[in-house]
Amino acid sequence: MALVACACVITTAPPACSQESDRDVIARARSLAIGNERVEALALLDKRLADHPDDTDARTLYGIILSWEGRYDDARKALDFVLERNANHGDALPALINVELWSDHPERAEALASQALRIRPNDASFLMSRARALKALNRTADAADALDRLLEVDPTNQQAKQLRSDLKDSQRDWETSFDQSYEWFSDNRAAWLETQVSLKRQTRIGSVFMRVSHAHRFSLDSNLMEIEAYPSLRRGTYAYLNAGWSPDNKLYSAYRLGAELFQGLHYGFEVSGGIRHFGFKDKVNVYTGSLSKYYRNWLFTTRTYVTPGAAGDSVSFQYAARRYFGEGSSYIAARFGSGGAPVQTGSVNEIEVLRSLSFLGEINWRVARRWTFNFKGGESREDRFNIPRLQHHLVDGTLYFRF
Repeated sequence: MALVACACVITTAPPACSQESDRDVIARARSLAIGNERVEALALLDKRLADHPDDTDARTLYGIILSWEGRYDDARKALDFVLERNANHGDALPALINVELWSDHPERAEALASQALRIRPNDASFLMSRARALKALNRTADAADALDRLLEVDPTNQQAKQLRSDLKDSQRDWETSFDQSYEWFSDNRAAWLETQVSLKRQTRIGSVFMRVSHAHRFSLDSNLMEIEAYPSLRRGTYAYLNAGWSPDNKLYSAYRLGAELFQGLHYGFEVSGGIRHFGFKDKVNVYTGSLSKYYRNWLFTTRTYVTPGAAGDSVSFQYAARRYFGEGSSYIAARFGSGGAPVQTGSVNEIEVLRSLSFLGEINWRVARRWTFNFKGGESREDRFNIPRLQHHLVDGTLYFRF
């Protein structure tokens, strides 16, 4: 045995030794990638592919790691290269379906899954991929049929059961919510209370909200009525529209208007730009923009608000991270803000903020099939007119019910 091993080292390696070496390279790259050393894994595979460009197993793993890095275009090229040579490659085809799902191309994901199911009609992973693609395409009836077929093949598949339950709930077009917030301060002023009741209707082109808010501050009560919509303009492009009116004009502005356009980009990025207009005695315009990055189960967002004024522009920033669980209905999040007003201006009290630093934590959790609970808690240090270094604390809870 020792002589054979030595011969493989000092002489031209026979095919068996070369194949073993190939497997070793791929296994080592896979181990590095799983251990979050993806740069090293990609470098190892780059070298392997430079010497052996037709190594489809190495190129498949290369594409999979690129997809984990969010480099979807590069991953697609690598996996397409493999599938051009073997249309039913056991690893490349599922990986490419994932790339299309993650990069918001469910049409191609569905087409690829359907192609695979013509050859392997009872494959649970392809049935699940097709169901997810159909769900993303809002073809809920077809998605339900795919999941029913999957559950015939594998009755114990928990992912299929959960997605089937989510699909049933997604067909409920109405949602109502009740929100209560409580804010208190270090200068012992009376606490601020705000209550909101909203009704949401899911339509073919996007969701529409109707909301009534009631605020109690400084022994004053004030009400606000709003309508809000998120229309989808085309795949990857949607808008935010808002209009509100306060009949008493005490704590809220007499009216408010808002509009923002969101555009998805390559590599999981999204950008937006818009304006908020508030009808206070002195009208206030707030310009806002954001940059977001989706990475696997995470969403990272940077947002800015710019408020022009006679004394100069007030600029604030928010930095947020959100981690999704399951099918995306549950998440935890954290947000840090700095500037003139690190949250969107909503009432007359918030335009008094000159400088602030804030932190907020949030949990949004689906507690039952039709119930979701949201809790926020945070605090900020603010400089207001004639009140420096004010400590401001917030707790907020919301209960949602779909019907």
